[in-house]
Amino acid sequence: MARRKTVTPRTKVCTVTGLETSLDNFYANQNHVKAVDNLRRNSGATKDQLQRMFNQLNQYT
Repeated sequence: MARRKTVTPRTKVCTVTGLETSLDNFYANQNHVKAVDNLRRNSGATKDQLQRMFNQLNQYT
């Protein structure tokens, strides 16, 4: 019987949210998740403003 190779999921930590998530949720050569870009585009907020918001939210959890 062939040995199964255990594949560990490749993850990365988002620089804006601080969450660890799959590499599939990142654009190539970016350090923040695709959802952050969608929030930024739809709200008109900057990446720094979103980072400050997520840092404040993480302080209360």
